Amino acid sequence: MTMTTEFDTIIASECERLKLDPTIVSALILIESSGNPWAWNPEPRYRYFWNVRTNRPFRKITEEEIKSEAAPMDFPTLKGDRDQEWWGQQASWGLMQVMGAVAREHGFNGKYLTQLCDSEMNIHYGCQHLALIMRGAKGDLERALATYNGGRVGNVERPFRNQFYADKVLLQRHQLGSSR
Repeated sequence: MTMTTEFDTIIASECERLKLDPTIVSALILIESSGNPWAWNPEPRYRYFWNVRTNRPFRKITEEEIKSEAAPMDFPTLKGDRDQEWWGQQASWGLMQVMGAVAREHGFNGKYLTQLCDSEMNIHYGCQHLALIMRGAKGDLERALATYNGGRVGNVERPFRNQFYADKVLLQRHQLGSSR
């Protein structure tokens, strides 16, 4: 299985800029979305939100708000209604399955999070996030991949709670390397 060449130029450019290995990014894309730029996954248990007005994390969510399907009255949006932003931040988008809240944290200021299905934009924000994680993991690729998939919580000790994910990406990377 090889990566579709239509993304190779974008991947190479972002990886050069951020000092990432393009085979890791290509493997991550294949595992996350099978190379489908329109991939979308709602993740209602995801509870990290970004305040688009203050450019800081949104306040802690209450138990009542977690149980509710409606966005809190004070949850800000750039366009549309609160629910669009609320649910959009709890979904992963596009090739690299970038969480809406993570894209907002990294400076995405598009009016709608569906714009993250644009391949170039998605790879830009996905690589930005991966580079930040790699720095935090001090180059430990397994830890960085586990964190990319599972967030910062719970990825302290080996084996990681989502070790299977890191292993899948590393195997995919190996297969890509041998097919290029």
